[in-house]
Amino acid sequence: MMNRTAGVLKMHWRDKWVWIYVPWVVLLFSFAINVIIGILINGQENINSGGIASIYVYMFIAILIVQAQTFPFSLGMNIRRTDYFIGTSLMCLLVSAGSSAILFLLSVVEDLSDGWGVNLGYFYLPFMSDLSPIARFGIFFVVMLHMFFLGFVISSIHRRFGRNGLYVFFTVLLLLSTIGSFAMTYYERWMDLFIWISHHYLELFVWMIPLIAVYALLSYGLLRRSTVS
Repeated sequence: MMNRTAGVLKMHWRDKWVWIYVPWVVLLFSFAINVIIGILINGQENINSGGIASIYVYMFIAILIVQAQTFPFSLGMNIRRTDYFIGTSLMCLLVSAGSSAILFLLSVVEDLSDGWGVNLGYFYLPFMSDLSPIARFGIFFVVMLHMFFLGFVISSIHRRFGRNGLYVFFTVLLLLSTIGSFAMTYYERWMDLFIWISHHYLELFVWMIPLIAVYALLSYGLLRRSTVS
């Protein structure tokens, strides 16, 4: 089992472009544009771009691509579904940990350099000022892992139920979102929600941890019963 799991890890590691290079090229390109803008305005205004979200969006998309390309190949190489799930999950953990460590270090440099000398807030988010270094790294790590496994469970739904399964999933999701939005508007609860989030936003990151576990269990169960095609 360990040899097959290690084989899945090696398979993913060979595709460094998808797992490592592309997300950082996208992120650093966005970062460079923001730095240039800061230089052009001589750092006279604070810039809070939110561009760091690009790497998280990419990680969500990456696992969709990776599973579509590697799952049928793995089964064709007599790798069990369980080994594939464990190996892919370990790769997600390693990439998330490594990327989060780099993001954390960049946030430290950004803080010490007064926003790279141009008042740019890119890696160091405002709410992090009162957090310990471990907590700041933990937020980077948990959010990235959440995006990975959210993409993992969605791609597993497609693997198990096909295109029609995804249609049903997104239709139900859209329906629930519409009903929820209508209820919030009808009972005038939007402001209460925003106020609650402003006071408890750190708890949202904590709640991502059990969500990650749920995504992982669902992904595993769906892959166990999925087709190869």
